Amino acid sequence: MSPSLKVVLPVAGVMIAVSAQAQLLPTWETHVVLSQQDLDMIHNAVTNQIHGKPAGTAASWSNPASGNSGSIKLGKKLARKNQQCEEIEYTVRSGGTPVYTEHYHFTSCRQPDGTWKIA
Repeated sequence: MSPSLKVVLPVAGVMIAVSAQAQLLPTWETHVVLSQQDLDMIHNAVTNQIHGKPAGTAASWSNPASGNSGSIKLGKKLARKNQQCEEIEYTVRSGGTPVYTEHYHFTSCRQPDGTWKIA
């Protein structure tokens, strides 16, 4: 039986918990483990530097406490069901040795109340 894997991602101004059955990974393969402080930095960067800005806008974050860092880029703007939407690209890097890098792409749409939600 495969172990259960739970990943929490800061997306569109909300935290998304994704649970999945994961296969055992080879000993050389790992994932970036983000601290709550890392997640808060990502959330703040998206909220204050990405949402509502022109396509191509980028922001970065770095947490000296965890050693993790990353970048966020607003890929493109689009409309879905009369909502303003944005494709956002996330890159996170571990602070350990060796450095591990992960990439995420999400589309989020602005809701009538001003919040952002995964489309």
